[in-house]
Amino acid sequence: MVPEIDRLTLTLLADSTVSSFATPVERPGLKILPPERAASSYKLTLRGEWGYSLLADAMSAGARRRVMIDFGYTPETLASNMALLGVDPGTVDAMVLSHGHYDHFGGLAALVGRVKRGTPLHVGGEEAFCARLRGVAPNGPSFGQLEKADLVAAGIDLRVASSPRTIADIGFTTGRIPFVSPERPKVPTAMLPGQGCRRADLDPDRRDLDFFVDDAVHELGTAFHLKGKGLIVIGSCSHRGVINTVRAAQAVSGVDRIHAIMGGFHLVPPQTSQQAFETLALMQSLKPDYILPGHCTGEAFIAPAIAQMPDQVFRTVVGSRIIFG
Repeated sequence: MVPEIDRLTLTLLADSTVSSFATPVERPGLKILPPERAASSYKLTLRGEWGYSLLADAMSAGARRRVMIDFGYTPETLASNMALLGVDPGTVDAMVLSHGHYDHFGGLAALVGRVKRGTPLHVGGEEAFCARLRGVAPNGPSFGQLEKADLVAAGIDLRVASSPRTIADIGFTTGRIPFVSPERPKVPTAMLPGQGCRRADLDPDRRDLDFFVDDAVHELGTAFHLKGKGLIVIGSCSHRGVINTVRAAQAVSGVDRIHAIMGGFHLVPPQTSQQAFETLALMQSLKPDYILPGHCTGEAFIAPAIAQMPDQVFRTVVGSRIIFG
């Protein structure tokens, strides 16, 4: 049984969109607050860049817990945004890395040595640590790798599991996300088994290879069960398909009702406009109360979604606080 929470605040720490003119939104069970102008100098501002990071702050039975989901592209941007938003790394109770792409783990260095020793970091599989290439050609440029040894040396409690896990007693991961919808997104990277990751801990179909086009089999979704409202599902990049991610959260939790879907829905090229429309139709059939797209979702989805569901689909910007409950 997954945890049930009374209230959830999601703060967007990293994404590509920044704005000084974001306006507040209030709907039943939802508030979206634009970033406050908290900088001590006009020379300081929130930074936007390609990548994604969220802070989840939840209340359950009077207890408060904080979970950080992904870490954006660079430690400089994440550290600056956290400082301006008043987020202390020492208050983070647990962390989740959705998958092993640099735009989701690159900023993690900003937390190494600043989160409490023993803070768990949940990862969906050993292949998150494999070196990666941009594109799907064996001679493609590097896309970096997550250094496991540095995390262990810093006292971070690495928890690598392909099955669902409870996170800080407020949320849960989906574990592996099966294809149960027509979605089959193309992942624009390749991994190098054996470089940065242990071959023996990889799936058998890639264990003995030196090059493998990513299928994101290790990717995790993160979800929260809000009392009386249903699931809030975060697909940070949704390389396994955002509908598949939601379905996995439903299967794990036994909860069918969807309160909100948030994150990157991976409907940018090479995905097509037709795929975006198909995903929108599938999402509407899930009957979520709210949809909060960002990162790699793409205008091919966002524009028609807002046009068709203007009271349910909302844009967010770096620094936005989304309050449920």
